[in-house]
Amino acid sequence: MKTHPLFRLVLAVSPLLLAACADAPPSRDGGAADQALQAETTPALDLVARSAAFHDPYGVWGSEAISMSWVGTDGEGGERVAVNLRFGADERDFALSGRYRGSEIEYETTTDGWSASVDGVAEPDLPAADRESMRLHREDGMFWRSYYGFLAGLPMKIADPGADLEPGVIETTFMDRPVQAAKVTYEPEVGGDTWYFYFDPGTAQLVGCRFYHDESANDGEYITFEGLAEGGGIRLPRLRAWYVNADGRHLGTDEVGEIRVGP
Repeated sequence: MKTHPLFRLVLAVSPLLLAACADAPPSRDGGAADQALQAETTPALDLVARSAAFHDPYGVWGSEAISMSWVGTDGEGGERVAVNLRFGADERDFALSGRYRGSEIEYETTTDGWSASVDGVAEPDLPAADRESMRLHREDGMFWRSYYGFLAGLPMKIADPGADLEPGVIETTFMDRPVQAAKVTYEPEVGGDTWYFYFDPGTAQLVGCRFYHDESANDGEYITFEGLAEGGGIRLPRLRAWYVNADGRHLGTDEVGEIRVGP
């Protein structure tokens, strides 16, 4: 089975692509810039922008520091991870601390690199087995920043660099409810998989997503989002339950706790 794409994403640090499609005041040149902007918009971009406006109406993500707690359980309810996360204003600075699969981990990234310790033993003295079990060997040590930077930042991170967003909006159903969907194919360097993101037609709240390595084989997984975790003007999906596309098997659930914005 292939590695989960979120464990492979190396998303570039940049402002939200969707910001270019959000409502803006008229330009001073009499509207030429506005007309060019409108020419770049598509129904799918509009939908994703609406969703970003619902979840992050003040543009907090990627512009201010954000802290939150994150607890993950496996399919039987056993704890996998219980950590505190902190994202810097420019998304390059990131910190994680807490428990992961029975071990205590401290992890931090900056513009200069990364550092980590597991059960009190710091890098570079970590045994190879600990480094691999903590996924510190992936993405040149930047795995956790990539993973949580994408997953926690949805829907704001959907159209980051490397995303090929199909222009049309798909009217479909997800978990027996009518939804609007946007289809994204990510370039190989950011996963290479096909994703569908599902939104409430009225509010544009993100209610789920689904990815495939090979859509014709119905592989991959889907995630349902329920409730909202709110704080500092941002509201993120609170419960994220993971399932296998092929047989609906429940893999686990993540829950976002308290959110704090600012230093």
